[in-house]
Amino acid sequence: MKIINKINLYLIIMISLSFNLNAEKIRGEYATKNLKGQDYYLKNCSSCHGEGSRGGNIASIREWKEFFSKNASELIYFHEEDNSTKNVIVYLKGDEFKKQSKLMLEFLQEFAYDSEHVPTCN
Repeated sequence: MKIINKINLYLIIMISLSFNLNAEKIRGEYATKNLKGQDYYLKNCSSCHGEGSRGGNIASIREWKEFFSKNASELIYFHEEDNSTKNVIVYLKGDEFKKQSKLMLEFLQEFAYDSEHVPTCN
């Protein structure tokens, strides 16, 4: 009898775990509402700079604004030193960035080190 109860308990646990794995991910306290800006960042920047909360945290709100001003001249300057960032420079100088920059800037400012949304733990 005890072995059957243990097997039933394991089956119930396994079934409930499988439902949890398929459930929609719960967005935490620090999740952004700026999903388009997040998507732009993840597609174009995260491979080098990490997830948005970490990438945004490398500058202040004001610094991000400066980086994106004057046709992103400072961002281009920071990426010019590295040969592996040629595609980044093409992106930063292109029309796609011009269309996406406002939302991406807002997203990065949301996670800037002086914002209210900086995650303290991952």
